[in-house]
Amino acid sequence: MSSLSNQIEKYILSLLKMSSNNQIEIKRNELAFILSCVPSQINYVLQTRFTPERGFKVESQRGGGGYIRITKITPSAKETMKYLSTILEKGISYNQCKDLVLRLQEEGIFTKREGKILIEITKAEVLGIPLPLRDKVRAEILKNALITVIE
Repeated sequence: MSSLSNQIEKYILSLLKMSSNNQIEIKRNELAFILSCVPSQINYVLQTRFTPERGFKVESQRGGGGYIRITKITPSAKETMKYLSTILEKGISYNQCKDLVLRLQEEGIFTKREGKILIEITKAEVLGIPLPLRDKVRAEILKNALITVIE
């Protein structure tokens, strides 16, 4: 049996697939009612699974006529590099790195094999460096891998 978070994610992804413009607007309470859950569970899924690293932009308008707008971002390789340069300057956690690599795999920038290798070599145990340096080294590895496959 799939977890509730997985069910919520699958439902939202199915709505996005049916959308002609990679964007949907939903009401949190209506979605919670449809999926028989509480709105905070919707929030959790949006915050953890619909992140920029995974290729999503989430906008939320609270209040009576409030909505949640979810957009699947499909940038060009050049836009991806610009975005990555910005976030990678600060360093990147393992989970953010993994999400980003999986997204880049989906977009065809990395092969499945390249993605698996990058995910493995950026683990904390493999790097063996303390924080915050570890996140910066991980970012450099990812950035250089991306430069190599794009050029």
